[in-house]
Amino acid sequence: MPTWDLTFFYSSPKDSQINEDFEESLRKIKKLQQQYYDKLSDPSLTPSELKNFFQEFEKILKMHNFTYQYCHLLYDSNTQDETAQKLYAKAKDYDSKIEMESSFWKPRLLKQSEEKLNELMHDQELKDYTHVIQRLIKSKNHILSEDAEKVLAAMYNSSRGGFEELYGRLTSSYTFKLEIDGEIKELTDPQVRALRRKPDLKLRRQAMKEFFKKYDEDSLIFEKTYNSIVKNYDTEANLRNFQSPISMRNLNNEVEDEIVETVIKVTTDRTPMVQQYYRWKGKKLGIEQTLADIYAPLTNVQKEYSFEEAQKIVLDSYYEFDEEIGEIAESFFKEKRIDAEIRKGKRGGAYTSYALPNKKPFILLNFTATLADVGTLAHELGHGIHGTLASEQNIWNYHPPLTMAEVASVFGEMLVIDKILPTLSEEERTGYLASNIEGMFSTMFRQNMIARFEISSHNLIEQNGSASWKELAELYKKELEIMFGDSVIIPKEYYYEWSSIPHIFRTPFYVYAYNFANLLVLALYQQYKVEGKSFVPKYKELLRSGAKDSPKELLKKIGIDISNKDFWEKGFEFIEREFISKLD
Repeated sequence: MPTWDLTFFYSSPKDSQINEDFEESLRKIKKLQQQYYDKLSDPSLTPSELKNFFQEFEKILKMHNFTYQYCHLLYDSNTQDETAQKLYAKAKDYDSKIEMESSFWKPRLLKQSEEKLNELMHDQELKDYTHVIQRLIKSKNHILSEDAEKVLAAMYNSSRGGFEELYGRLTSSYTFKLEIDGEIKELTDPQVRALRRKPDLKLRRQAMKEFFKKYDEDSLIFEKTYNSIVKNYDTEANLRNFQSPISMRNLNNEVEDEIVETVIKVTTDRTPMVQQYYRWKGKKLGIEQTLADIYAPLTNVQKEYSFEEAQKIVLDSYYEFDEEIGEIAESFFKEKRIDAEIRKGKRGGAYTSYALPNKKPFILLNFTATLADVGTLAHELGHGIHGTLASEQNIWNYHPPLTMAEVASVFGEMLVIDKILPTLSEEERTGYLASNIEGMFSTMFRQNMIARFEISSHNLIEQNGSASWKELAELYKKELEIMFGDSVIIPKEYYYEWSSIPHIFRTPFYVYAYNFANLLVLALYQQYKVEGKSFVPKYKELLRSGAKDSPKELLKKIGIDISNKDFWEKGFEFIEREFISKLD
């Protein structure tokens, strides 16, 4: 199983250059502040001076992000390692200092008149920073005073950030003892979750019972942690004059509140599709399903995939789509930028890390040899391809907002689905279609359900000052009932599932972006099916654009209007036509 080679960054965690680079970044950001503090608010500020500021700032951020990325990856490799813990704590401390020292630039630049800002935004010399200035103007009503911005940056790691780390450290330390084939085994989080896809009904149900039992045992920690994160996030949103807490995330995602509300409502209205499917599956399996069975295979014979097999399937899929994209995907394997091994202490789940535009993203996986893991590999490589192609942008326009960040990843999954389907027998095909329907339901309806839970839990905590473990469990139970109706039995332990969802702790209101992107990709993929190879350059240009314009404008260039409610409906129609209708 591949592990990544972090010597790309530094020779070892003890490399003295790590500390030197952190110190150099901090020294340079302080110098930048001295040089530009008065200049940015001076009415005589020239386009050339502002361009120089952005360029100098970018050099500092690139150096700092490079070092921070190394510490973060090292820590996630083994969250229980003391050296990695200390180094990551140091990285976060320096990150907070950099944020604090650089917090001056937005309030200072916003002291310019509206006329001056518009003049700078349209100046040809600043064409690479047009969207940066545009976003700044848009956020004007939500930028605080210099002192307030500095305080928020300084306090982050000892407030919301501290609770986020506590959550990660605690959940990464979990192991679970289960009897499998007559033998007691100690499993990690990803290994237990993988058991949901096993044919053994008793094992599936027992695994999830033990899994959530662990979270229930630490209910006091999760209750306090979640309440603290929510109150901190919502207080900041209130201080920044946002209409609601989710609005702060929407601004970062460059999408209007109304569009997000439309996506959530359209998805919620389509939940009968989920219930219809699971009634069909229950009859197919001949059992009364519980939530522990929703990913169960339709046959007792479950195919496993070695990492090499998964690699070949995914690379073939990307190469057949486009040679350049295939080469980018293959570079991750050649350059040891993937860590797929399951280890005690390693962070669960999967992600792609691209901290700066250097064409070298890194991927973390926990590969358990299931068909779902083949899709996860394609998904994360999609992120990596996006991060590589967008590297031609400056750091300001590099990271796509969450609403666009999942596009390349989900598109990659669709390529793999089309690659695998023709190779299957009729029975295997039905099972594979079912597995992908369940994956899409998870990406769309489940994430939508979690987004609704977030909105209601934030409201409850704001109204009452806090929410108890039981109250949060009750809110989550209601959302489960809305999604699944009476199509499955909801065991009591699933009421605590919310506490096992890292995104709501690490990045409040992140999850709706998965559903947003999935529906968006279904439209893009249908377009690809119609246009064929002529679609590829347009798609690559979309990825290369990074965040140089808003999602609405970038998508308008390829004929997509995300403000149209009918557009979002088409994704569900595609699932019904191309997947559900093809089940036996």
